Amino acid sequence: MSEERPNVLQQLDEKPPEDVATSPIQRTLRYVGPAIALALIAAAAVVLWEMVTSVSLDEVAGSLYAMPVWRIVLAILCTLVGLAALASYDLVALAVIRHALPISTRRALAGGFVANVFANALGLPLLSGGTARWRIYSMVGAGLSVVGRLTVMSWLTMWSGILLVVGLTLTFEPGGQASVFGDHLIDRVVGVALMLALVGFVAWAGVIRRTIRLGGWSIRMPNAGSAAAMMIAGAVDLVAAAGTLYVLLPADVVPDLARYLVTYSVGLLAGIVASTPGGIGVFEAAIVAGLDIAADRPDVAAALILFRLIYFFGPLVFALALLGLIELRHRRRAGCDDAGTGDA
Repeated sequence: MSEERPNVLQQLDEKPPEDVATSPIQRTLRYVGPAIALALIAAAAVVLWEMVTSVSLDEVAGSLYAMPVWRIVLAILCTLVGLAALASYDLVALAVIRHALPISTRRALAGGFVANVFANALGLPLLSGGTARWRIYSMVGAGLSVVGRLTVMSWLTMWSGILLVVGLTLTFEPGGQASVFGDHLIDRVVGVALMLALVGFVAWAGVIRRTIRLGGWSIRMPNAGSAAAMMIAGAVDLVAAAGTLYVLLPADVVPDLARYLVTYSVGLLAGIVASTPGGIGVFEAAIVAGLDIAADRPDVAAALILFRLIYFFGPLVFALALLGLIELRHRRRAGCDDAGTGDA
């Protein structure tokens, strides 16, 4: 027996580290995300194909021309409110992480706006939004650790806003409307549970300033006041984005506000999971299926197209121009500093 033990230990030592550290469950979970994404894309393809084959381009174009101007103006105003909320993400996050380098309010607003618009419109938020955020803040000496912390806070802001809106909607939905989960009691139980989770998080953060470890980084959690500010910013962002589409959709396809907000939130999350640019296709399919809209509605297709143009394409063009302006000013300042150093 004593002679066998060293052989067993030697065999364990010779096993590759990843084989020891990674369990079968962990290896299986690696494929869960891609599998879910593929399933969502496949389901979206079925719904969108049904819409494409049920309506003609002429009908959609006619619905676009017939869209009342006041609806388009109201959708643009909702988008502007949402973009202001997106810009505030990094401003709140910088107050939480307390970065040592002086970052101006104007740069924080620009960083939050550009990074979040890129993440929303292009998908792959860590790559698109993270790269834009790193470029904007690296100009003033911030490193990858700052960008990582800001990204974590941005996700926390988005999720807390979604939970707040859905929780309030389900808790206080009117009894005369159709229930979301089949029964108003179930709706209210889910809503109260979400609200209690948010209150618990704020209380947990407010007792003592917390720090969590994520990968190799230590990330400061927000205090109670910052957590509340993040929830409000995320909630305003979600309600404004949902409002943009709401005013464009025909009135008869939105049965009640509670179901619409929950459907919009689910569509938003489905688009994120699918990782398509801006959730395109998956988001639209979730809206059509969640609201039980008939596939042969050209006015609905027109509303979804206008929503893409107003909420995604327009802000993306502006964000690209703003990032280009920031880059140009940075290069000019760097050129002036080099010229001054040469003269000295």
